[in-house]
Amino acid sequence: MQSPANSRAASGAPRLPKLALLVNIVAPARIPIYRGLARHFDLLVLHGGSESNRDSWRDMGRALPEARVVKAWGWQIRLARKVNGLAFDHRYLHITPGYLWHLLRFRPNLVVSNEMGLRTLMALAYGAMFHKPVWVWWGGTLHTERGIGRAKRFVRGIIAGWAKHWISYGRSSTEYLSSLGISSDRILEIQNAVDERRFLSISEAAFQFPQRPVLLHVGQFTRRKGVELLLRGAAALQKEGARFSLLLVGSGPEKPAAVELVRELGLANVFFQPSRKPVDMPSVYRSADVLIFPTLEDVWGLVANEAICSGLSALCSKYAGCAAELFDPDCIFDPENFEEFAVKLRKAIAGELPRPDLSRLRSTQQLVADLVRALECSMSKSLKATAEVRAHGVSG
Repeated sequence: MQSPANSRAASGAPRLPKLALLVNIVAPARIPIYRGLARHFDLLVLHGGSESNRDSWRDMGRALPEARVVKAWGWQIRLARKVNGLAFDHRYLHITPGYLWHLLRFRPNLVVSNEMGLRTLMALAYGAMFHKPVWVWWGGTLHTERGIGRAKRFVRGIIAGWAKHWISYGRSSTEYLSSLGISSDRILEIQNAVDERRFLSISEAAFQFPQRPVLLHVGQFTRRKGVELLLRGAAALQKEGARFSLLLVGSGPEKPAAVELVRELGLANVFFQPSRKPVDMPSVYRSADVLIFPTLEDVWGLVANEAICSGLSALCSKYAGCAAELFDPDCIFDPENFEEFAVKLRKAIAGELPRPDLSRLRSTQQLVADLVRALECSMSKSLKATAEVRAHGVSG
């Protein structure tokens, strides 16, 4: 099978500059942005493989025929993160030495690495060896990174002083980068985004419910997502006489416990559905009236973008990176403050939340244009600097 770059060369079109993008996993929400980048660059997406808790994300590389998508050699280690002795979340540590081999083989003109760890150190080493610009794409916030250990702080200090170019998910990520001493002129602040066209299109509702409104939760069943707090708040409101349905879509290790808690609390009109493929999610949102996002920790929260594009009002936890950027204060709450959560839930059930504001979202087209402009500018400056060094060496 001919690569996109070889096909372009065979057609007589000029060769595109090479861009290597290093990620843990190919996320479906990023596919539209990657496609946009592939129109301007010979794009190689290097990833560490699928994760067992992301079944609906398998084979996402097939959705990106415009680029080369390659699994780099390495390992994945599943880690259980605990808070106060209880499992809070399950994550994967990707140790992927194969990234460096692929970089040396591909010889990109610039590199983008989506984290602050081993693969970014490899990317920066490649950039230093071959005088190529390296961008670090970052999403963590002051809240999500509050508990990192000394080893991570040490590595991030090295990267913060070494990397010249940064991309942040949004305001909350920029705040964290600033806390590391990274100046704003080195940060391209974009936004975490979904394929808005998919959710703006008209879709048939996937489910029908006996009682409206329908409160929707989408996400993995882990303590980090705050599902238990949502169920307890919903139970309190039903005891007051509130009438609504609750739809919970997702999978995860805490799902059986959530089902059991519904039984213990005597909650009525609660419906569980397994996680759905991205292509099926617009129909899920069309089935609901309000998104409830009670996360205790999220670098962004793409379900918020999806809800806004689908026309749903939303209640968003203040611990989501997207909260202040996408929502008015009336829609933001502290899920650990039971009284505040209950007040906001009552408003959601009564239909008193503000309507979603699409103007707060930046389109994929805008994000791609900003990325391409910044990447091309850094590549141009790098080429100019290299030429000047060589000219100085000759003249000397």
